[in-house]
Amino acid sequence: MDNNNIFNLRDYKKTDKGMEPSGPVVPPEREKRWWRRVDFLKEKKWLLLGILLFVIVYSMPTPQGLSQEGKNAIGLWVFVVICFLTEAVPLPVTAMIIGAYQVVMGINSFQAVPLTFMDDAVVFIMGVLMLGAMLVKYNIHNKVALYILRISGTRIERVVLGLVTLCALSAAFITEHATVTMMFPIGVGIVALSGGIKRVPNLGKLMMLAIAYGVIIGGMSTPSGGARNALMLSFLNSIGIYVSYGQWMLMVLPLTLVMIPLVSYWLLKLFKPEVNDLKEVVERIQQELNSDGPMTNKARLALAIFLGVVLGWILFSRHFGVGTIAMTGVILATVFRLVDWNYLQGKTQWGVVVLYAGAISMGKMLVSTGAATWLAKQLLATAAAFEVTKGLPLLAATTTITALVTNTMSDGPTVAMLGPVFLKVAELTQTSPLAVGVATSLGSAFSYLLVIATPANAIVYGPGFLKPSDFLKAGSLLFILTLLLSIIGLAWLWWRTLGIW
Repeated sequence: MDNNNIFNLRDYKKTDKGMEPSGPVVPPEREKRWWRRVDFLKEKKWLLLGILLFVIVYSMPTPQGLSQEGKNAIGLWVFVVICFLTEAVPLPVTAMIIGAYQVVMGINSFQAVPLTFMDDAVVFIMGVLMLGAMLVKYNIHNKVALYILRISGTRIERVVLGLVTLCALSAAFITEHATVTMMFPIGVGIVALSGGIKRVPNLGKLMMLAIAYGVIIGGMSTPSGGARNALMLSFLNSIGIYVSYGQWMLMVLPLTLVMIPLVSYWLLKLFKPEVNDLKEVVERIQQELNSDGPMTNKARLALAIFLGVVLGWILFSRHFGVGTIAMTGVILATVFRLVDWNYLQGKTQWGVVVLYAGAISMGKMLVSTGAATWLAKQLLATAAAFEVTKGLPLLAATTTITALVTNTMSDGPTVAMLGPVFLKVAELTQTSPLAVGVATSLGSAFSYLLVIATPANAIVYGPGFLKPSDFLKAGSLLFILTLLLSIIGLAWLWWRTLGIW
């Protein structure tokens, strides 16, 4: 008898008994191609959304008061924000799109666009990553970590609170840049000694965000905490309002002190660490330090160069820029053969450098095309429609606008762009320019949401412990909380007590 099957039961798998399939049989290869298309659309849904929003903006008539270049800039801005939030394409590639788009759309020439990428802040980030690699090579980060753990104790709650506190207080007086450079290798070292990021992913997120957010809440508390603060002091001076270092601290430091425990508690609740006690980490650090013996001359020289860079940031950054000073430290490290180029090249996260370069370029594009000013005016007009025209409601509106804008471009350009506009609005509406000015500078510090919002976020993103969505997840509540505390707690209660209103 023939062994071939008379019929194949698989043909009737999804049909009624005794009946043949009711519709045409789809060939397997065609069915696979159809599913591939569906999978592609699911995978690229955020990219397609970004493109759709760009097309909508590009197709709209150019509004009055906005140039065609400005409209094109806003279209790119919308697309880039979607990419930064969802990582629809790799973030460094998004930065490259920013540069290519400006040339293709005629916003800037191909000679001018590269200049917008090479900002002092970009050189600074590159230098910070290289200096951090130097500290790691000579185990200096472990020595500092051991000192911190001895002070705070080894319980993870106390470690996180100590880390946030140290970052906040350091950022207030020795700049955000120096603090991130010093603390970043420490966080990486604690994660590595706890088993590595694959074993303790939540601990990795916790350490990196404690550093970044600690720096954010500390940098706003003094004029030396960030260039944005010094910039606002300059704007206030130009209209005859002089604010001393102590006066600024009196106005803002209470917010930082309140936010330190709140940030620590929220991060611990959101990213429950895999370890409750870092006693083993302390022991391993101690063993590693003992096996290394006393600090070598090269290690001492590496530490001296780093401290010299920190001192340079404090004393000379206004004259030479933070990037030039950071790279001077890197040059000295290579001249004295503390590190070689192959080591630095391998340890530097170049994607982070490109990412931040693109973000700065986009900020400059928004300012140069007038798009940033137009957006600010539209937001203010919207606020006026809700009868937000003066006093505390106006301050709330300007602070909120600044806080939203600063998450899509760096804080310095945000204050440079919005500060003069908001101070003029305050004068015209007989609202305290001092209150509006300081609140605007504060709002520019609330950069919790995106990687590109501040160099601190970009640097801690570098090791790969975090996803862009982690910033949004952890930062959303802190963004709202800090905004409410600054408007209600500072402006409404504390500043009225001080007689600023």
